[in-house]
Amino acid sequence: MKRLNNSQPLAVTTTYRPLNTAMHIEVLGGLSTVQFYRQTVQQWIPDHSVVPVIDQHGTQTDGALRLKAVYSIIDPDNNLNTDTLVPQIFWYVNGVQVTSTDSTQDYYIAGNILYVRKNFTHQLGANIYCECRFTDTRTSSPFVLSDTLPLSAILQADEQWSINILCDRTRKHFPLHAATTIYTFEAEARQGSADKTDAVAWFWDYSVDNGVHWLTINNDCLWYVSGKNTATLSIDADFIDNLMVRCRIGIADGTSTAAPDLPNEATACIAWRYPKVIPTVFSYGGDRVFAENSFMTFGLIVHVAKHDDMTLEQKRHWLMCDWAVRRQGSNDDPVPLGAYGLEVVVPRQYIYDNAGTKFIVDPRCSIRGPYDILADPSGEVFQSASGHELAVRT
Repeated sequence: MKRLNNSQPLAVTTTYRPLNTAMHIEVLGGLSTVQFYRQTVQQWIPDHSVVPVIDQHGTQTDGALRLKAVYSIIDPDNNLNTDTLVPQIFWYVNGVQVTSTDSTQDYYIAGNILYVRKNFTHQLGANIYCECRFTDTRTSSPFVLSDTLPLSAILQADEQWSINILCDRTRKHFPLHAATTIYTFEAEARQGSADKTDAVAWFWDYSVDNGVHWLTINNDCLWYVSGKNTATLSIDADFIDNLMVRCRIGIADGTSTAAPDLPNEATACIAWRYPKVIPTVFSYGGDRVFAENSFMTFGLIVHVAKHDDMTLEQKRHWLMCDWAVRRQGSNDDPVPLGAYGLEVVVPRQYIYDNAGTKFIVDPRCSIRGPYDILADPSGEVFQSASGHELAVRT
């Protein structure tokens, strides 16, 4: 047999099968992680603020919540004595580590057990996070096991307050279709299934920036009609383009509560939506201009989709016209007539020449904007002789 010279030694490594690990947070005594909250008397079942109450069967019926990390570490090859592994236990509540051992705190540690003495409401709970950290002595590799547990509370069904606005949360109001500029929000309050609309105090707020800031209705709100302290709020589309409102309630005394004392609220927004208007110009004297005519009078027929033709009153209320004359087929700028009513008298020289040129009389019709208070550049408000503030539509 031929012998090999200058052979290299073969490196040998040991590969271990992965550890089998598991971990969960266990509630000692079988106490529920969900509390029932009686809002009217501020009572919790179970009450975490008292010492644990444990019956003869070892079941906890009341008191502080006790949480323990239960873990399992198994070496499938039995090369590692997992009984000698003592993981480090770390507890966190809403992302903040708990290190206190003071039994008067809301959260404290006794050994490896986390005690929770805090009561929760239906609006505010807690998220418990636990980590077990150890080192695999076979490979010197660190291991981290973890688990989470949510804690919460719910209102007893017969004590849950709710506020509803009895319309869609987002509404589009079509004043021309509704034949009114007044829009009404109606709300109801319930405790459980019981109607408490007439037993609570009502408060309406408003926002003009989609709920970023909420303001109290006052005398500066030209759109306000009635009902800011009732279950029914009425507003007028004549005085605002769009609006979001919310209602809140006070339950301490339905007639004299100074401010809402329940966080529940209902919101709704509304925007005035105007359908397409189709103005048609007609002449009282036909469509031809004769040399002997000194003027011609034009008017408007206005059709609104799903509404039919506008009445004279509606046209006066909603339309703003800026009459002009332009030469047909020309790029010349329209010639404004300085007339803004529903009818216009056009002098002969604007629509007649000897060359037979055709002219177009255009009302350049638009929907009027909301009313607004008149003021000078300094902010001084104009008032009538009787002391009333003056408002105009744009």
